[in-house]
Amino acid sequence: MNAGNNVYMNKRVDIQDEIAKTYFSAMPKKHGKKKPKWRSFLPWAVAILALFFAAAILIFNSSIEVKVRFLGEIPSLPIDKGAYKIGENLDKGIFLVEAGVPNKDIVKNAYFMGDAKEFSIDRPDELVLCNSRGSGWANYTIELKEPIDLDKLDIRYMARGVRGDEFLSLVIVDSNKRSYRLEKDLSSAMGKDWQRYTISFRRVKKAVDISNISTIKFEFGTLTVGNYPSAVMSLKDVYITKTGRLKWL
Repeated sequence: MNAGNNVYMNKRVDIQDEIAKTYFSAMPKKHGKKKPKWRSFLPWAVAILALFFAAAILIFNSSIEVKVRFLGEIPSLPIDKGAYKIGENLDKGIFLVEAGVPNKDIVKNAYFMGDAKEFSIDRPDELVLCNSRGSGWANYTIELKEPIDLDKLDIRYMARGVRGDEFLSLVIVDSNKRSYRLEKDLSSAMGKDWQRYTISFRRVKKAVDISNISTIKFEFGTLTVGNYPSAVMSLKDVYITKTGRLKWL
């Protein structure tokens, strides 16, 4: 009797175990080592680091063009009078026009055009630019003996106006007679005192052949830059120098 009861009880326990396994079983929890939390952030860290290096490369390999108006200064760098060949002594600068006299070793012709022809005067110490009535354009033109590459060169000059509200803008012409006039902005506005201007041309590469510039013009007409009729300005010490560049540190 006891044996029968034991068999019955064992079967009952087996059936209950099967039922429990079928309806109440759960996935066993794994008790292995937990993954460190920092591993979940590893992909993000790698992505951020890659972006940082890409930005660093972009910044350190880039440069900012400099087009600045220097107030109240004169060209303080000494000019070697014997170094007139393009490509020599560019750190110090090479005059195209010193005071009011063109450098004949580099300049083929220099003259007034348009409304500048009637009253403008070239003096030993400066050029007096006068905008008369009529054509609407007036300039002082500098024709070079050999084309120059302005991609890595700036043009610097001293200028002032009689009233202090005049404008003087540069026009460059390449060997194929294509021309480009710089826009009227702070770099072309004049005051009543002598100011030094530094103009960079790297941003106009697509407009003209910047590597073969044969003519440089200083434009000050009524229609071209908005000067009033009879406006009078002074210009001197036009020279070229290496392009100033600022880099992010």
